[in-house]
Amino acid sequence: MKMRFKILFVLLLVSTVLFNSGCIGEDFTADQIAEKMQKKQAGIEDMSATVHMTMTNEAGTQEMEYETLQKMPDKTKSVVVYPEEMAGQVTVSDGEKMWIYYPDANKVTIMTMPEISDDFEVDYTSIIGDLLNETDASLVGTENVDGRDTFILMLVPKDEEDSLHASDMKVWVDDETWTPLKIEMGTEDTYQITVEYRNFEINTGISDDEFEFEIPEGAEVTEIDNFDDMLPVSMTIEEARNLSDYEITTPSYLPEGYELNNVMFSNTSISADIDESVTLMYSYDDNGIIITEIFYNGEIDQNSIMLESETVSVNGEEADLYSMYDNSLMLQWKHDNAMLTLSASLDRNEIIQIAESME
Repeated sequence: MKMRFKILFVLLLVSTVLFNSGCIGEDFTADQIAEKMQKKQAGIEDMSATVHMTMTNEAGTQEMEYETLQKMPDKTKSVVVYPEEMAGQVTVSDGEKMWIYYPDANKVTIMTMPEISDDFEVDYTSIIGDLLNETDASLVGTENVDGRDTFILMLVPKDEEDSLHASDMKVWVDDETWTPLKIEMGTEDTYQITVEYRNFEINTGISDDEFEFEIPEGAEVTEIDNFDDMLPVSMTIEEARNLSDYEITTPSYLPEGYELNNVMFSNTSISADIDESVTLMYSYDDNGIIITEIFYNGEIDQNSIMLESETVSVNGEEADLYSMYDNSLMLQWKHDNAMLTLSASLDRNEIIQIAESME
C-alpha cells in the first residue's frame, strides 16, 4: 500500500512542478526554477484537456479517460469518458460547492467546500528544491506528442531508499506552453503508469457557466454541509454497532497478543453505492492487523486492485489474496452486502483463519 501512495503522490508532485515551470534543457538552481514557476502560474487563467491514464502490471492493464476544465483559482469540472461503468460521471466545483453526479443511479452528492485561509500559501520553492535535490534531471530528446513539439526530461532518483520517487520518470514538456503533455513512471518488473494530456489548451476564456450544475429531474440528492463529516470518527466497537444500520462483524480468532486498539466509523460517503464503512485496527508490539468493512446499498463494487491475486476460500466462498509491495498480504472477500478487506504481515493460512472467524 505504501508504494501505491508514493506513486500517486509523486505523480501529482511532478505535474504541479512542471505545470508551473518555465524552462527546460539547461541547468537551473531551485530558486531560478521557482521564479520561472511563479511567473508562469500568474499567467494561467484556465485550462482544458482530455486526460488519459493507463496503469499496467503483471495482473493486466487498466485505463481511464476524462475531460477536464479548470479555471483559476478554484473552479473545476471533470466528466468521465471511460471505463464504461463510470462513463458520464460528473464532478463540478464552483469553489464554494462540489456536485458529484452518478448517472446510472441518478444520484447527486453536494458538498460544501472547506474554507481556506487567505494567508495560506504553498511553498513551491521548497517543493521544487526537494524534487531537484532527490533527482538527477536530464534532457534526453524531443518528440511530437498530440501534434505538439515536446522536450523529453528524464528524472532519476539519487537514492531510491530515501527518495519520494518510486522509480525513474520520463516527462514530455510542451515547448509552447511549458506544461507536461505526457508522464511515464514505473519499474520494468512491477508496474507502469502513463498519464497523457490530450487536446491541451490554456487561456481560452472558459465561462463560469461551465462550473454550474443543474440537478437532473428525479435525482436523489445527498447534501454534506461540513467537509469534516466525510472523515471517519474514532469510537468503540459498541458505539459503532449502535450507530450502524448493518451488522458489523469481528474476528473470534486472532494470533496471540493482538488486541483491538481503534475503530474508525463513517456513515457518510461521496459514493452513491456506499452507505457505511468501518475499520478495525488490531496491534501487537509493532505489528498490526487492519480489517475494513464497506457496506453497500446495492450491488457490491469489487475493488479493482492492479495486482495478481490467488483465489482462496473463506467459509466456502471465493476470496482474493494479494501479495502487497511491503511484503504484507491482503485478503478481500464479499459477505452479504459488504466488502471486507484484511491486511497484515502474517502467513496466508493465519490470515484466512482470521477471515473465517469473522462473526
